Amino acid sequence: MIVQGAILCLALNIYHESRGEPEKGQIAVGTVTMNRANWDIKDVCSVVYAPGQFSWTHLKRDAHTIPSDKDASWMRAKLLANRIVAGELKDVTQGATYYHSKRVKPYWRGAFQQTLVIGNHVFYSTSQG
Repeated sequence: MIVQGAILCLALNIYHESRGEPEKGQIAVGTVTMNRANWDIKDVCSVVYAPGQFSWTHLKRDAHTIPSDKDASWMRAKLLANRIVAGELKDVTQGATYYHSKRVKPYWRGAFQQTLVIGNHVFYSTSQG
């Protein structure tokens, strides 16, 4: 049951944070989430719903609503979440634990090492090299 809950939380995060991004960008968002949880499935939901971490969890009224299985973006997010949790997809972010949209310039971006840019997201790691 814990695995299914983790997959659901991870899929929701991928869906809401990156459904319009290329697949590699969606995988990157999923692996950042897992990196924050130290790849412990028991911690995935608490990472996703931690206050102030992912905007969709507090900006959208329907943050706890499950999208329809008729939504192709949702089906892809679920598939990617399953594959990430199963260890089938490796971390493409070089250990990133943070990211932001190119449209914003968060105050914290200078404190971390930028690892890559995929689509509309910039990814960062806390490691210094």
